[in-house]
Amino acid sequence: LVAELCCIVNEQVLATELLREIGRLDTTEGSNDTGGKASGIKNIAPFISELAAVRPRVVLSNISLLLPHLDSEPYVIRSAIVNSIGHILVREDRTLMENNDDPEGSDEESKDERHVVNMTKTRSSLFDILCDRTCDITSFTRAAALKVLNDLTEKQSLPLDRIMPVTAIAIDRLQDKAVMVRRYSMQLLTSLLENNPFMGMLNPEPYREKIRELEAYLKCNIPEEILKARDTALEEAKNDESQGERERHEIESAALAAAIADAEAKKEEEALSEAESMFLAKVRALKFASQALAFTELFENSNASFQSMLMSSNSSDVTEALRFFVKAKHFGLPCAVTGTKKALALMWSNEANIQEEVLRAFIEVFVAEPGTDGKELLPENQIAQNFLDLVREANVSELASIEEALGRLVKKEIIPPDVFSVLWAIASQAKGELRASAVLVISMAASADPNIVDSAYRLQNLYDAGLGDHIEENHDWKTARSAACALQRVARAKVDPSSAKYIILDLISERLVAIARGDWCDDANVDDTNAWFCAAEQSINAIFTICPSPEKVSMEILLGHQQVIFGCSDEYSSTASTLRLARFFFVLGHIALKLLMYTEVLSSSVRRANAAKTVKKQESASAGGTDYSESKDDDDDDAIEAELGIAAQAEAETERKVAEISENEIVGRGIISLFTPMLLRVVANENGSYSSPVLMQSATLALCKCMCISKSFCEKHLSLLFSVLAKAPNDDQDLRANIVVALGDLAFRFPNELEPYTPKIYACLRDKSIRVRRHTLMVLTHLILNDMVKVKGQVCEIALCLQDNESTIRDMARLLFHELSKRTNSPIYNLLPDIVSQLSQLDLKQEVFREIMQFLLSFIKKDRQNEMLLEKLVLRFPKCTTINQKADLAYCIAQLKVNEKGIKCLNDNFKLYKDALFDEDVLKNFMSFIAKAKKNATKPETKQTLQELEEKFTECAAAGMENVNASKKAARAKKRAARRVARKKVEWEESDEEDNAEASEPEPEDYEEVDEENRPANVQAVKSEKSTTSKRRSGRSRSAGLTA
Repeated sequence: LVAELCCIVNEQVLATELLREIGRLDTTEGSNDTGGKASGIKNIAPFISELAAVRPRVVLSNISLLLPHLDSEPYVIRSAIVNSIGHILVREDRTLMENNDDPEGSDEESKDERHVVNMTKTRSSLFDILCDRTCDITSFTRAAALKVLNDLTEKQSLPLDRIMPVTAIAIDRLQDKAVMVRRYSMQLLTSLLENNPFMGMLNPEPYREKIRELEAYLKCNIPEEILKARDTALEEAKNDESQGERERHEIESAALAAAIADAEAKKEEEALSEAESMFLAKVRALKFASQALAFTELFENSNASFQSMLMSSNSSDVTEALRFFVKAKHFGLPCAVTGTKKALALMWSNEANIQEEVLRAFIEVFVAEPGTDGKELLPENQIAQNFLDLVREANVSELASIEEALGRLVKKEIIPPDVFSVLWAIASQAKGELRASAVLVISMAASADPNIVDSAYRLQNLYDAGLGDHIEENHDWKTARSAACALQRVARAKVDPSSAKYIILDLISERLVAIARGDWCDDANVDDTNAWFCAAEQSINAIFTICPSPEKVSMEILLGHQQVIFGCSDEYSSTASTLRLARFFFVLGHIALKLLMYTEVLSSSVRRANAAKTVKKQESASAGGTDYSESKDDDDDDAIEAELGIAAQAEAETERKVAEISENEIVGRGIISLFTPMLLRVVANENGSYSSPVLMQSATLALCKCMCISKSFCEKHLSLLFSVLAKAPNDDQDLRANIVVALGDLAFRFPNELEPYTPKIYACLRDKSIRVRRHTLMVLTHLILNDMVKVKGQVCEIALCLQDNESTIRDMARLLFHELSKRTNSPIYNLLPDIVSQLSQLDLKQEVFREIMQFLLSFIKKDRQNEMLLEKLVLRFPKCTTINQKADLAYCIAQLKVNEKGIKCLNDNFKLYKDALFDEDVLKNFMSFIAKAKKNATKPETKQTLQELEEKFTECAAAGMENVNASKKAARAKKRAARRVARKKVEWEESDEEDNAEASEPEPEDYEEVDEENRPANVQAVKSEKSTTSKRRSGRSRSAGLTA
């Protein structure tokens, strides 16, 4: 209202006086005030914004009065000033454009030029303020600054020289902790793309090619004087042997830069020749292409930040990122393709709005015309080509997401039917990967609508395109795999020789059998066999889907392999091809697994038939036209059966038979059991006879599949499987990764049998291979979250994964602990003591231990858990053997939340940790705990306790340091004494050696045969003196030894 009043009054006095009053306003005392001053500040903020919207020049002329408030504490004032700057920049940009559109000058031309220069400087200063406010301390002000920049971009008021800095700022703010700031950053980036001053397509490759072309032209047309200087410098560099190719390249670059600078310095008003004009035009084109490339590379180098927004837990981040990738795809940015593929994984999100947004983005990128919001579709050929490009380089997880998105579009009938006609034509005529991709897209769509392939005509097309002579001649296993996937969408064939569908399915089955037998494989080419595995797997799946009797077809496949490998029954071969044997084991294991699944499907069919029979009886009994006596008899029979439990007994008998088949028949007494001894011999590889990695991987995988079928077979051969895992070569990471994944399946199916081997599974988390570690953590995460494995005991191994060098492993470990924290039984709280105990015994760096514990302790939210954990940590101090362990415990205590009971526990158990307070790190952590407690302390008793505890900490730390210094002095004195004793000992030994040498000299001949009594007195005195000296030295040596 006040802003409108200022607009009504013609004079600017009222608005100016109000702005002066705002400039004199003291906001330091109103920030924490809940009364009138705080509410007054909140009312002033919208006035500033509204006044700038209606009277921007008045606010601009008095902007110096408002700018000091950018350093004030209330964020509403700062945000209002930022908004007012935005209004001023929009209005003044239009004014500058109007002045530039008025070419005719007047007497005041020079004055107008000075005004334009001043306005340009002012605008630059205001933009600097806006850019600075994107790093404001408050998220609301940061968001306001980004929103203003977005508005300026949309209104095309952002100067060209500001586009690159603003883009860099927006990318940097994607890492902001506030959701609102990240949202406005993504909106700003989307607006920058839509309003970029460059061409419609921002693919960097054309710009790079253009830059190379322009640089080549400019180098060939450098002005004569610069060319002479360049040639002279190159000649000198050529004569100087110390200068190499790098120096010559620098000279050429400097010459080109000088030529460009010289061309830009020339004014257009000067009379330029045609060659100079062309050179100047090329220089401007080079500058334009370089700026466009730099703008594009800013987005390309920030692809990781954009993709991290897709993985955000906040739905608004995901939504804005999806909208950005849609715009980026329309402008041809390469990062849009990878980002869109990553976004397809969000099809499995639990939030319906995110799924809808992903589907909408999928439609806008691959199906609809750009900028039509999905209302106008692309031509059928273009849609088909987009789908082919999408699946051509997608991995397995991306293919699953693409299939889900395509299935939903088919169900909603968004994709025109003519698209699939185009795909059928491509599948029939194309070759190589294009044919395989077309068949794969058709199979994906058939998952939602089987009618796309489930007809005699379409099956004939599928037979010709995916299983025909072209596949056999070129060994196109990708197309065969895609065709087998499409066949799995077809219903099981009914035996009817007169049906065209049955006839074509019979022909298809023959082809599938040939693929599964490996009839077309090249036994001398390992890559051919590796590509065959996927096709054989999907072919066997298709056989169990469409064949009336898949068990008979499976026997035919196995016998065919046996005959090819070992020869006829008349003359068996003693040797076999390694690749043939690998293919046979692969088919053996997969058929065994499919037989188990087929048995369970038949069991479910029997149960459904019994349930349908019961429902039919109930419906006939409720019908009015049935005979009363007959109905009564049926009711009596049902009552008797229910009373005797005949139906339940029949169902239990069916389940028992299924369990009997899976336990004993498939791998126990069937045809597969004939080959299991050979399989076990190859897997054991006791003599090292089987050195082929392909054979060992195939045999081990087949053994794992057989173990998934029978509990007794699994329990019998578990030790063999773990021995193979332990002895696997270091370079064969595929074998170890396959075994780990299979162990996860075995643990899910037979948890009691796998429980004793759980530590060996955890040990794979220390494997050198990233792939093995990732697979192991993925398997353990799946088992732990499904309560199939107990985490107590080896959880330290998973905690160490939080500091793994691979980011995917770190993220997966974090995800596991996040999911555990959501459970009601507080598993992380129960596991923390074991984690602290085991981690403290390992030789870890202090930073690693503390980062792990900081993450885990953040999940301890309840006061009771903090109290109990604090007590457990304090009681662990006497058990520590090193001061580093005590420092780590003190760090864990400092991370816990503080309450009165925790302070009391720390005070009562002071004697347990007082001896460690001399260490600077321990004291710092305890002081941090005390400082945190003082902030939350309200009672005088608690404050007094904290004060006393702090004083005790200080006193014990000082006393402890004195004791440590004294101990160090005593140790040094002891070392010096030991060195002195050792030196004296060496001197005494040298002296003894001299005495022994003297004693060994011969006696005079005159006294040799004289008796002791008759020996002269002087000789006896010398001998007595030597004996006394020797005894004294011997005593000193013994005393020195005791001292040492």
